[in-house]
Amino acid sequence: MKNKKIKILIVDDHPALRSTMIDVLNEEGFETDHAKNGEIGLSKCLEHSYDFVLIDVQMPLMSGVDVFRQLKEKKEKLPQFIFCTAYSLPELKEEAMALGCLAFLQKPIQIEQIISLIQDYRNIPVLVCLKNHDQADTMIKMLKEQGFHTVNTRSVDDALIQLRQINYKFLIFDSDWPGTEQESLHTTIKSVKANTYSIETNEDEPNAKALEKITEYYQQQNGAPQQFHAI
Repeated sequence: MKNKKIKILIVDDHPALRSTMIDVLNEEGFETDHAKNGEIGLSKCLEHSYDFVLIDVQMPLMSGVDVFRQLKEKKEKLPQFIFCTAYSLPELKEEAMALGCLAFLQKPIQIEQIISLIQDYRNIPVLVCLKNHDQADTMIKMLKEQGFHTVNTRSVDDALIQLRQINYKFLIFDSDWPGTEQESLHTTIKSVKANTYSIETNEDEPNAKALEKITEYYQQQNGAPQQFHAI
């Protein structure tokens, strides 16, 4: 995506918030469009191609999740959806994550977090949660060299926060974490109905094994020999 201008549609019924988001994202070099409600947002998504849709969950006429669901029914190639909400809406969050959204964020939104998501996203977001910090840093470096969007967490609690907000494709976690903490990771993935594939490792296992497991996953899911190799 670095070779083309990233297009972002902002869908929110609050004019001041739309205006602020447009100004900030334009200053960052993104191309922006906007819609004041879900119906207009859906119409624009059907008519135009966007890389990302930054959308409010609760709006008059049509919710953000309804927009995403209907768009999936009507269009094959979809933008990445980032949901924002000021309320605790566990059912809508579960549905949005199950539909395959990139993130479900709680207002007030940290604009830096959204910019980081958009700038770094490479279609394969990976969350790393390892006890050994040196191993984690090496793992992150290796994954970034392969083009993955990676987030490094230093504790299971931090990983749980990430899993509740972002729909990671892979979670690489330490098999040496206590059993109760490992179980909390799996339980959280299930509770938000995320499409996250978990990969266990530890400091005695070469980091390259994680790439092998990612390759095996794609071969099993797609029957295609997508390969990732440690450099």
